[in-house]
Amino acid sequence: MKKMFTLRGVSHCGKSSKVKDIANWILANYPHTVNHGIDFTKGDILGVLQINKLKIGFVSAGDDLSCVLGNDSLLEIDGNIDIIVNTCRTRGKARKHLADNYNFSTGWLIKNIFVTKYSPSSPSLESIRDIQITNELKSWLTGLEKL
Repeated sequence: MKKMFTLRGVSHCGKSSKVKDIANWILANYPHTVNHGIDFTKGDILGVLQINKLKIGFVSAGDDLSCVLGNDSLLEIDGNIDIIVNTCRTRGKARKHLADNYNFSTGWLIKNIFVTKYSPSSPSLESIRDIQITNELKSWLTGLEKL
């Protein structure tokens, strides 16, 4: 079964930056990773990292339906992706698209990770939140290599 880890939250809460952080973490910790199309010099990332036979897709844009359709685009390019790490708002057409197309009955195991936005902004709380989210994603992804 394929897996999808979706960072859900309102705008400007740090979802995209955490997706990019995880992709960078993989590149730093798995030196034999092959990068298929992820360009970190642009705002959002869209592409695949491959560790041996394991393919992990990354879609950091998730503000609206056109952004979330990046998941579909990745799978059209490479239908053998095992895991997708992406972002999405908490509701709306984009959220509905993910729920309708990526679920248990379509062969996807879904894990939603909620990213809280603090208002007013609280750097100390945001730092704790970010560490917890990053550690959770790392724990899901560590040791998942397919041989």
